Amino acid sequence: MKHVVLFSGGAASSYVAYLVKQEVDASDIVLLHTPTLSECEDSEKFRLKVSRYLKIPMTVWGRGEDIWDCIDRNSAIPGQFMPFCTQQLKQKMKEEYYKYLKSIGEDFTEYVGFGIDEWQRVQKASARAESKGRKIRFPLIEHKMKSEDTKIIIQEDWGIELPSAYKTLKHNNCIPCFKGGKGYFYDVYKNYPEAFQKAKEKEKEVGYTIFKDISLEELEKQFVKDKRWEEMQIKLEDFIPCDCWN
Repeated sequence: MKHVVLFSGGAASSYVAYLVKQEVDASDIVLLHTPTLSECEDSEKFRLKVSRYLKIPMTVWGRGEDIWDCIDRNSAIPGQFMPFCTQQLKQKMKEEYYKYLKSIGEDFTEYVGFGIDEWQRVQKASARAESKGRKIRFPLIEHKMKSEDTKIIIQEDWGIELPSAYKTLKHNNCIPCFKGGKGYFYDVYKNYPEAFQKAKEKEKEVGYTIFKDISLEELEKQFVKDKRWEEMQIKLEDFIPCDCWN
C-alpha cells in the first residue's frame, strides 16, 4: 500500500506529509509532485528542504511544460470556467502516475492538503475520488487545522523558510494563477510585474481576456490611476478555489 501525498511544495501539503509519516513507514509514502514550472523562484529550494527534513524523496511526474506553454498549446487563456491548466498540468499527470501504480499492482490512498477552511475544495476532491472508487484523506481536516496553521509550524518548529510567494499571496501555485480575481491580479501587478506583463501579452496573442468586462491592459491603467487598489488590499478574497493543492 502506497500513501500518496499530493505535494505541490506549499506549506499545507508539506505538513500533510509530516502527519502521514506519523502513521505509516516513510518507505511507503510518495511525495508526488506534478510540476507546473511556474511558481516563485525559490519554490524548488523549499521542496528540497522539506523532502530532506522529512527524509522522504520526491517523486516528480509532469509534462515538462509551464503555464505559458500550456496556454500556447491550447490557444486559450485558462480561468474559473475553463481551468485546463489544472486539468492538464496537475490532474492528468496525477492520474497517469496512478495508472503506473496500478500497473505494478500497488494499491494506494491519496492525501490532500486542504484545511478546515476549504470545504468547497474538500467536497470537490471527495466527489472525484468517490467517482473513481479511490481512497482519499484530508489530514488537516482530521486534525482540525487551517492551511495557515501549517506555515507557522514549518517556519518556527522546522526552521524552514517559506517560499517568497507567501509574503504577499496565500498560496504557492502558479504566478499568475488565472483563476484569481482582479484583486489578486493587482497583487501580481505590484509584486510580480514580469508575470503580469507576460499575461497581458498572452491575452493579445490568444485573443481572449481573463475577465469578461476588461483586459489586463485596461485593468493596469486602473491600477496606476486609482490608488484605492492599494487601500482595499483585496488580495485573495476574490481567489477562486481550484483543484491545485497547497
